[in-house]
Amino acid sequence: MIKKTLPLVFAILVLSILFSSCKKDRRTNWDTELLVPIATTSMSLQNLVKDDSLVKTGIDNQLILSINKVLYELNLTDQVLDIPDTSVGQKFTLDSLSLPSQFVNYNISFGYLAQNMLLSADAAIRYLGQLIISQNGSYTALPPVSGFSSDIFQFDGSQFFQRATLSRGTIYLGVNNYFPVPIQNVTLELRNATSGTLVLSHNIPYIGANDSIWHELDISGKTVEGNLTIKLVNLDSPGSNGVPVLIDTADYVKLYMQIGNLRASDAIAVFPEQDVLKVTEEIVQEIGDRKLTYVDARQGQLHVFISSSIQQQLELTYILEGAFDRYGRPLTARTTVPAALPGQQVNIDSLFDVAGYSINLTGKDGTKFNTYTQTIIAHADSTGQLAHITLADSLNIRYTIQNVAPNYIKGYIGKDTLIAIDSADFSFLDIFKSGSLDLEQVNMNFTVENGIGVDGLIKINGLTAISPNNGSRNLTGSVLGQPLLINRATEFPAPPHTGNFLASTNSFAINNSNSNIKDLLGILPNKLKYDVEVKTNLAGNTGQYRDFAYLESGMKISLNADIPLSLIANNLLLKDTFDFDLSKTNTNVAGISDGIINLIAQNKYPIEAALTMVAYDENWNAVDTMLINSIVAGADLNTACKVENPKRSKIPLYVNEDRMKNIKRARHAVITADFSTVSNNSICNGQYLKIYSDYKLDITFTARFNYDLGVNF
Repeated sequence: MIKKTLPLVFAILVLSILFSSCKKDRRTNWDTELLVPIATTSMSLQNLVKDDSLVKTGIDNQLILSINKVLYELNLTDQVLDIPDTSVGQKFTLDSLSLPSQFVNYNISFGYLAQNMLLSADAAIRYLGQLIISQNGSYTALPPVSGFSSDIFQFDGSQFFQRATLSRGTIYLGVNNYFPVPIQNVTLELRNATSGTLVLSHNIPYIGANDSIWHELDISGKTVEGNLTIKLVNLDSPGSNGVPVLIDTADYVKLYMQIGNLRASDAIAVFPEQDVLKVTEEIVQEIGDRKLTYVDARQGQLHVFISSSIQQQLELTYILEGAFDRYGRPLTARTTVPAALPGQQVNIDSLFDVAGYSINLTGKDGTKFNTYTQTIIAHADSTGQLAHITLADSLNIRYTIQNVAPNYIKGYIGKDTLIAIDSADFSFLDIFKSGSLDLEQVNMNFTVENGIGVDGLIKINGLTAISPNNGSRNLTGSVLGQPLLINRATEFPAPPHTGNFLASTNSFAINNSNSNIKDLLGILPNKLKYDVEVKTNLAGNTGQYRDFAYLESGMKISLNADIPLSLIANNLLLKDTFDFDLSKTNTNVAGISDGIINLIAQNKYPIEAALTMVAYDENWNAVDTMLINSIVAGADLNTACKVENPKRSKIPLYVNEDRMKNIKRARHAVITADFSTVSNNSICNGQYLKIYSDYKLDITFTARFNYDLGVNF
């Protein structure tokens, strides 16, 4: 019994050892089907589009492509409202220097004359002098006298001026004769005391007893000194003609003289307070054929440069007439110009802000255009000190109105031709990555929104669609080159201007019947190159200077349409990016050795799709191409060529151990679906298929993995 059993036990033991020895490096595996999806994505047009406004849903749930693309926009700061800088420079020489008036009053008494007569070499004159003195207080007849002259009377005006060359001057001479007899052939001389030069000689033919005269004498062009002499060169009298008259030595001839209305071309004087310069002038701005009547400045500066050789401090005032801020204050710039030293100049450079000012451009009389009106005043205060000023002294003034950017202009804006040749982004079709698209019907509007107060027309000289995959295509048809009229914007209310206006909108159809617009969109362009021509005020100034433009004004040219998606597709590519990360499935990713990844598709598009999928790591490096042109069947169409239920497809993908190592590193995936509109319904083949809002391609990834447990037997 024992002998039979022992060999059997021994045999079992040996087999166990051998078996254990042979399986020493093998591990036990099992597989499992994940119930939790690895990843999901849904490829509907609504999900794939970047801008929700580009795809809309119609009343029958058909999808609509909504296009509203601005091609070209002209704003206020472009050509229409470009206001160039305007400068005016002028050298002002002083046209006159005002000097204070001077007064001289002298009384020549009868007794004074008698005393001077006693000194005469003429015996008859000496006799008359004795008679007047001896008969004082008595009545007596006075004989005629001639050739009498007096001493020199001194006039001292040196406290007012030392010397002045007069461009203008007047002596107002008055004589009151209170003698009892007439006087005649009265000659007076006015001389400069220092140089002795004659300033004035004047004869008075006759002044009756107890009578007076008044003369205005011009001394323009004369040079006068502060010290003057006045001499009675001659005095005659016919006497009393034998009639006794009362002799009173206190009787007199009153001589009064005013030197006034003095304007000096050169003077060393104490100048009174005065405006040495005051001028109002117009500046016409050259801005082509534009005729502006009004501008409201949003920004701008008044640049003032002054150079003065005048030896007295000046207060310079610049007034831009008809320019007011919103508080009604005029645009006034004041600058102090210091006195210049002899032979030198003083320079001033100042900048004043004109932002916020409304400026009238109609000139002094309100009938002109593009015309600034300015007043310049140079005022000198009296210093009480002698100063030397001549008309050779100058005041150089340059004013520049610069960097004006208007909020508003009014007038006649002029006739303009604006050519816009450029390209605009047109990427609203970028949900389709490649292929071509044949839309059943395209009704597009070429819309011009005009916010400027001018009429005009617009022409599309050229429009080219550019596709990165399908080349380019030019617009053809009757719409090309056709003049399209545009209306002016409406301004309200009337000035004062508040920025209220209503833009005019004109739309022009671009459709299948007047162009090849379908073909342009069919190549899936991402750019539109345009050549657009805009002309304004073709008939001239029909607005009668009522053209206007605000800062907010502009001209906007756009393409817009709502296009129902009814199409024939040829290799039309949709692309989606989604997360693809095995670690997010709560599985032991490290233990996965190999397996099968299943793509389960629910396709409600009536279009077969060829799928390609690439997995990427966290840095977007490709780690595996998981699908290449794997076919997903299109959904079935009913007799109305509409899908009622999605079509389910399952695509298994075996992943060996080497590929699995790469896929474990995946974090993202990009899937592309290549659609072509071939259906399994012969009635609908070749027809345009409508795309509805519930059409989509839902994709779910599940897996059946083999796990390496790492357990040794």
